[in-house]
Amino acid sequence: DYYATTASGAAQGSRVLYVPGEMILSSARIAQEYEGYVDAPLRVLNFMGMPHLTNQFFLFIRVLLEYEQGDQSPYKPWLESLPRKWNTAVAMDEFCLSCLPPYIKSLCLIEKNQLEVFRQSLNKFEYISAETKANEEIMKFAYNVVFTRARPTEEGDHKIVPVADFMNHAYPENSVLTYDENGGCSVYTTADVGPGEALTLNYGHPTNPSRFLATYGFLDEPQAFFCKLLSPNPSQALKDVGYDPSRMLFFTADGAISQEVWDVLLYSRLEKKPELEEVKNAFYQAHMTGDGETKGAIHAQFQQDTVGALLRHVTHILIEVADLTVNMNSFDASKHPRLPLLKKHHTMVTDTFTKVRDYLMAIQE
Repeated sequence: DYYATTASGAAQGSRVLYVPGEMILSSARIAQEYEGYVDAPLRVLNFMGMPHLTNQFFLFIRVLLEYEQGDQSPYKPWLESLPRKWNTAVAMDEFCLSCLPPYIKSLCLIEKNQLEVFRQSLNKFEYISAETKANEEIMKFAYNVVFTRARPTEEGDHKIVPVADFMNHAYPENSVLTYDENGGCSVYTTADVGPGEALTLNYGHPTNPSRFLATYGFLDEPQAFFCKLLSPNPSQALKDVGYDPSRMLFFTADGAISQEVWDVLLYSRLEKKPELEEVKNAFYQAHMTGDGETKGAIHAQFQQDTVGALLRHVTHILIEVADLTVNMNSFDASKHPRLPLLKKHHTMVTDTFTKVRDYLMAIQE
């Protein structure tokens, strides 16, 4: 509902914003400032298997410290401008989770688990009050601020740039962030921007609206999104063949299916059949060497099987989402304010998967 814009518009390549380095929250700088004071929290974070979130944890601590300073914090105006209501995973209650199909529910549970680990790690940081640590809403607030507003840099840092953090997502975006040698941040337009037009950045995940909903609390409307074929422990060979949610796509316009879906589905089925070991190896070799003719011949040999398997998967998802939607419609949206957003997610899935089902049935005919 809120976004950054220009009053007069800007031509491509214009600098529309500059934020001095001393105003920017930088995980690298925080790590230097707190060196020796965060060893115990970081040990917990590492023990819980989340060293990859160290940058975000530093920012989490800093947001809480600035919150506790109140009027004495130079960031108070910025903190007061931030949302207090969220639709992200960590803001969802058990009812919301009960309305979600398995894939997005798993993403939401990951986010909730990350917040719990942050809480446990924070208990070892003695410079934040027990009152703040016990405040669940403040914990969620700080977590959401970090994970919806911090952006990684090429140097391995994560930064929150006040004011620039009001720029919403778009793909393709019309702006980009750059940093100078003093740590200052400039926002340049990458396209002509008209008066009143939103300045936008690419938050990533352009083909995964479920990830956007879990992390950012809004729904993107992509041209394609993940087919929801999940492998709990994919082999390296399956990854080599193309097991990657960002590439295993159903296209929203016509239900077309990316080649990676066909390749992964076929190879995963060949992996389960020892009697087809020779065919599996031939398919893998053809894929790795770019032998399209051999790959095509193997796909043709097993087309009926793979089309049937994919059709069963799509039908299962459609039934699952339909059942969840029926259940959601029996509840009062005024008592569950995230219901309209969750229904919108389910509608997006249903529309695209219905097109995919029709596409597959046409192949079968």
